[in-house]
Amino acid sequence: MENPASITLRLVYDGLGATHHKMPTSLEKQITAGAQEFLGAHAYFFTEGRIPTNVGDHSRHFHIHDFRQRDGSWEALFTVDFSTVATEFAQEYVRELTKNMAVEAALGTKLAFVWLLHRSYKSWTERSPLRDRTFDRIEPVLSDLSGNGAPIFDPEPDHQEQRTRLYDRTQSSMTKISSPIGRAATHVDIWIEDQKLDRLERRIVTEEDITAALIPLREQLNRIRH
Repeated sequence: MENPASITLRLVYDGLGATHHKMPTSLEKQITAGAQEFLGAHAYFFTEGRIPTNVGDHSRHFHIHDFRQRDGSWEALFTVDFSTVATEFAQEYVRELTKNMAVEAALGTKLAFVWLLHRSYKSWTERSPLRDRTFDRIEPVLSDLSGNGAPIFDPEPDHQEQRTRLYDRTQSSMTKISSPIGRAATHVDIWIEDQKLDRLERRIVTEEDITAALIPLREQLNRIRH
């Protein structure tokens, strides 16, 4: 039985070797690492309001599964399972939930996570961290004794840091996911559930990649000057 709180990420590579179901092992590893980082970072942000230094493929709240498919173009399929979130919600808050209500809670979890993925990705394409505060971790805070209601400890800097981490993880994951472009594929289509998120037709590079690529040029210029 399909889990109602499972979300699917499908990566469809086409062109060059991918058209013939070919993908070098080294690039397969990059794709898997990128997909798990993309889903994992968002899953941590969604369930805990924070992103750890090491983003794994599971926590007590979620588990990411990898299913390889080779029908037509070269495809990679990943699902993230949030069933434990719905279960804990049911146990802690609504202990008398019927089975149908539990399913509705799971579907609500799924819809919210898909919405987060879309909003976060859109912000990344605009080269900006997520500005939406919907998923910031809300915690009780002590108020200033002056009575103006201002918190003694302002949580906003931490929220901004976590949203920035999410942006950085999205950049890192898309660098890995797009790594086959120009090598083993001409493009990759990114699907969340049945909705196409984007088509990448060029490799995403990091600042570190650019710096590394400029080193030989700088060395050559230095030799010419001397």
